[in-house]
Amino acid sequence: MEKTLYDNIQQVEANHWWYKARREIIFDWVKNIIRAYPNPKVLDIGCGTGYNVAYLQQLGCENVTGFDFSADALEYCRSRNLTRLICGDASRIPLRSASYDVILTLDIIEHLKDDVGTLQEIHRTLKPGGTLVIFVPAYQFLWSLQDEISHHFRRYTSGELSKKVLQVGFHIEKLTYANTFLFPIVWAGRLALKLFRPYFKISSESQLNPSWTNDVLYRLFLAELPLLRSINFPFGVSILCICYKQAE
Repeated sequence: MEKTLYDNIQQVEANHWWYKARREIIFDWVKNIIRAYPNPKVLDIGCGTGYNVAYLQQLGCENVTGFDFSADALEYCRSRNLTRLICGDASRIPLRSASYDVILTLDIIEHLKDDVGTLQEIHRTLKPGGTLVIFVPAYQFLWSLQDEISHHFRRYTSGELSKKVLQVGFHIEKLTYANTFLFPIVWAGRLALKLFRPYFKISSESQLNPSWTNDVLYRLFLAELPLLRSINFPFGVSILCICYKQAE
């Protein structure tokens, strides 16, 4: 991603409705996952500005590593006083096999041309019995400005993601769409953005919603959290997948 996008992310990720609700929904699962491992080793691939690495440390994870291809991203991590960092390519992870208990790929594999090869590398890097948490954007027809500026290669359906995850040897524990309640609003907004692109003077979709709507959108998205503990949504703006590497 471009440095200007990291600038924007750092400015909004603490309080913007999408980042905030997404984080709470994902970490509702991550908190339970890390409890299953004594002193878990966690790798956040595509750690960006380091917000989630710092958040994991606040949860008591002492062995968390941030991994990113971008030197700009890792500079933001260092500004948070994070030191356990690796600069590298996720399709060729420079780590020993069976190194980590938990790996996070939160809106990352859509950035990579060879997503299957990356999933194979992640499978290799996980310990037997280790868990992978994936979050990706859904549906190619929702392709928008944000996909372009983020340098995405694709958006997924649950079927496509499931096929690729199973192909490399993972076992799926949870696979669901998310950001379902706001799907009609997001779809309409992106359609309007496509039709009237010249009239929108924005550099990121985070600038689209007026500030007064932020709390409403956050609460609507977050309302999915308790439901996702027990059911899978049939459609949504994103996909959450929890999968694991078979224990030996």
